[in-house]
Amino acid sequence: MKNSEKNYQTFYSNEKKALDKEFSKMFLGKTPSTLYSPCAYIMDNGGKRLRPLLVLLSCKAAGGNYKKARNAALAVEILHNFTLVHDDIMDNADKRRGMATLHKKYDVNTAILAGDNLIAFAYQYLLLDCSDNYKEIVATFTKGIVEVCEGQRFR
Repeated sequence: MKNSEKNYQTFYSNEKKALDKEFSKMFLGKTPSTLYSPCAYIMDNGGKRLRPLLVLLSCKAAGGNYKKARNAALAVEILHNFTLVHDDIMDNADKRRGMATLHKKYDVNTAILAGDNLIAFAYQYLLLDCSDNYKEIVATFTKGIVEVCEGQRFR
């Protein structure tokens, strides 16, 4: 194994653990639990966490301090999970990553509301890392959401 591969694997492992830790505490103690427990369930449901890691790696590759992009990375993963919740409802899927989908574990209304709450949280986290260029960042993030919805509609 080359040093660069080992470095990447170490980076991936360390950052995935840090991200998973953030996701596991994101909704702890928030009320009402009927809203935040489903949000925690979907965020704790695992996954490779490639999207947030790509945000961090892109920041690093562009010469930025990737640790200052952690909230933006969290936002991208929250956004991804929002799309999964709604996709599972539309597909009437029973399982996601080997576990019951949100709408099957709870109900459709709870899943829709939890998904909507996730998108709000995605924006909250994204804005934590924005500075002077926040309008451009929010516009790009929003454009991505619109494109996901358009793609979902015509698949």
